[in-house]
Amino acid sequence: MRTPKLWKSWVALFAEESPEEPRFDPVHLAVVLVVCQAAVGALFWLLWTAMVYEGGFCAGEGWFGNALALIILAVIVEALRRADRRARKAK
Repeated sequence: MRTPKLWKSWVALFAEESPEEPRFDPVHLAVVLVVCQAAVGALFWLLWTAMVYEGGFCAGEGWFGNALALIILAVIVEALRRADRRARKAK
């Protein structure tokens, strides 16, 4: 009889996976994509503000925005450098 075999294969589709198999969670993937897009957008905004906004540093009209973006970028770079040094020392 073919019905029990068909039923077992149907039930196997919804059976729990073994704990040894890696799990794929679509929510984690969505969070990673959104965070990456936000980080790239923030980086683009900071670089654009530091170099292009109101003519950049050369024109002098938007010097406050340019300087603030440059300071924020410097703080981020320094924080990343310190985190890298700590991680290298921990090895």
